[in-house]
Amino acid sequence: MTDKEMILEYLRGGSQGVFNLCWADLSSMYLPKVNLSGAILPFANLAGVNLNGADLRGAILTGANLTGAKLSHADLSGADLSGADLSHANLRKANLFNAQMIGVELVRANLKQANLTEVNLISSNLENAIFTGANLPKADLSFSNLTHADLSSANLSDSCFIESLLFGTKFLGTDLSRADLSGSDLSNANLTQADLSDADLTKVILINAILCNTNLRGTVLKGSNIKEARQRDLQRIESKIISSNSKILQLPIKKPAVAMHVAVGFNS
Repeated sequence: MTDKEMILEYLRGGSQGVFNLCWADLSSMYLPKVNLSGAILPFANLAGVNLNGADLRGAILTGANLTGAKLSHADLSGADLSGADLSHANLRKANLFNAQMIGVELVRANLKQANLTEVNLISSNLENAIFTGANLPKADLSFSNLTHADLSSANLSDSCFIESLLFGTKFLGTDLSRADLSGSDLSNANLTQADLSDADLTKVILINAILCNTNLRGTVLKGSNIKEARQRDLQRIESKIISSNSKILQLPIKKPAVAMHVAVGFNS
């Protein structure tokens, strides 16, 4: 019996006990809304599989190949996808609450409006991934690569990005309140209208970062190079920053050649 025949028999109720398909080849199967809660599928080949709306709560998918998989509206809450490859996967509006996703590949994956509350994405590759409108409060994305990812309008409150690569990442209108971005690289990132209130940007690299109308009330910027952010954007946020209880940092600008006073909210 092939792997695909086994899963079809299981879904018909012909199999008993724990569903274990370690290393199984289920690529390109059409399994929308299937119930695979608690399934054991480590290192399984699920490339191109259609699991839209599927129940995968608590499933074990460590090291699985899910490249190009269709997982829109799927429930993966509490699932373990550590080490899995989800490149180009569609996870739009999927539920990944409290999922373990350490070291995953999510290159160019679609996670629009997905629920990633308390998800663990430490040391993952999310280059060019789309998280617009997604919910990621208390998510941990430390030591991850989010180069050119789009997190616009996402909820990242209380999230963690310690020493992450955020080069060119889009945070337009994103809620980053109380987030920990210490030691991360935000070079060329777009933080227009983002909320960074009470966030920790200690020793953050901000070369050419756009901070237009960004909320920096209470933001910790100790050791960061905010003066390397785009100066025209600093001018636009000057009044907003000065309205906070912040200390004043004098920043030199070249055009015009005068000093500009900007409050950056860091502790001495």
